[in-house]
Amino acid sequence: MRILFVTPHPPSRIRVRSYGFLEQLQRKHEVTIATQRATERELANVEALREQGFKVVAVQESKWQEALRSGLALFSSLPLQVVYARSARFMQTVQQLCAEGTFDVVHVEHLRGIASMEEIAHTYPLVWDAVDCISLLFKQTMQAGASLPVRAVAFLEHKRTQRFEAGLLSRLQHTVVTSERDRQALVSLLGNATSSNGEQGACIDVLPNGVDLEYFRDTHQERRPFNLVFLGKMSYHANVAAALYLYRQIMPLIWKFRSEVTLTIVGSNPPKAIRRLADDRRVEVTGYVNDVRPYVQRAEAMLCPMLYSVGIQNKVLEAMAMGIPVVVAAQTAASLQALPGRDLLVAHSVREFADVALSLMHDAKLRTALSQRGREYVERHHDWSAVTDRLVDIYQQAIAGHRGKRSVREVTTPFVFSGSSV
Repeated sequence: MRILFVTPHPPSRIRVRSYGFLEQLQRKHEVTIATQRATERELANVEALREQGFKVVAVQESKWQEALRSGLALFSSLPLQVVYARSARFMQTVQQLCAEGTFDVVHVEHLRGIASMEEIAHTYPLVWDAVDCISLLFKQTMQAGASLPVRAVAFLEHKRTQRFEAGLLSRLQHTVVTSERDRQALVSLLGNATSSNGEQGACIDVLPNGVDLEYFRDTHQERRPFNLVFLGKMSYHANVAAALYLYRQIMPLIWKFRSEVTLTIVGSNPPKAIRRLADDRRVEVTGYVNDVRPYVQRAEAMLCPMLYSVGIQNKVLEAMAMGIPVVVAAQTAASLQALPGRDLLVAHSVREFADVALSLMHDAKLRTALSQRGREYVERHHDWSAVTDRLVDIYQQAIAGHRGKRSVREVTTPFVFSGSSV
């Protein structure tokens, strides 16, 4: 199968979903990656993909173009993410790739990815990996965002993102997301909407994230006594809110009983509010690291007190795969098939997070049981090979459906967006 894989950012181990799919697809299929890059780190990620044997077409995006598109969002009814990501140059590059090569299917990742793909959505079998329901994320952010500006942006973006997602779903025939909660949120947006050619938007499937089980495994690294870890990309506002909540609300209760407990916050691009936490000698803020595994594996437990979230928390799955006990918020657990109390532990309040963390640090037998069962859960439900096999099945459905439509009619209704691109 020849696959054109379109993504708004170069896949890497940090952008784990696209990276996991690509590693598996490359083994049996011919894959071309089309992506955008704007930073030196993204350029390095592109070169790393090429070294792994991928054909990568990367469109350079300048800072002024991104700034201009962000400014245009103020005068648009489209979501900020869509206007910001929509690139005429990226769109033209993908169109040229399609004209030069015969692809069996086009895979487009994220809301930012689909923003530039309106010209090909009706001419090729297309699968949109929405990943998460973004309007659901904004709904939660309005209430629990880490700062007033974050909540204000969510308020402005919520309704127009709802409208945009609903419009996409009424036109696209194959959409995938990471969790059942996100699928239900998108289904509720779709409602009874129909496309301009009278057809109901078709399938929304759940494809959970996988884990590289060889890369993320227990290396039996020596644990650091009374060390807890929080892991997450710190440029993401939901992770910032969770890390601040952990430090300000949960850790004081833990330190009241165990003053020697330390906290490590691991993740790239921490804002000033997070960096300041390192002024406390009991807290380490790493910033970007090439390899998160040593920081996670030395901890006695991972705490993941997400105040709001969508999709699946990769950090939780990776810690479980490495045999690290995890304590998560109820809504994080709801996105998984893991059994609370067996595969992981769930806390519903500040007090519960503190009590469970203290219990774990004092109970080696419980840590060992959670370590073993957490790894077994990930092996059963989040093996990239099995998840990718399901993705290929969806590709085949998209291909068959597209052929069927072409045999019924020769002219299709164009997939049209309003708004401008730069």
